[in-house]
Amino acid sequence: MKRYFFDLVSLDRSEYDFRGRECSSLEHAFQMAELIALDLELRSEGEWSGWTVKVRNRDGKHLFSVPVRSVDQVAA
Repeated sequence: MKRYFFDLVSLDRSEYDFRGRECSSLEHAFQMAELIALDLELRSEGEWSGWTVKVRNRDGKHLFSVPVRSVDQVAA
């Protein structure tokens, strides 16, 4: 298991994940990022729209990003 960090980033603000989460593979980390983005999309009224879930490894290297879409984009 490897530890990945899931930061929430907008144009003017960042919420860093200092704890991270254990994932069995890079694909599992990507699925986790998609799940986090979907959760943010559905539980708020556009509050997180335009943000991005940026995934880093334990060395701090950026691996990939998943956008947090608006509810309208999710339903389409």
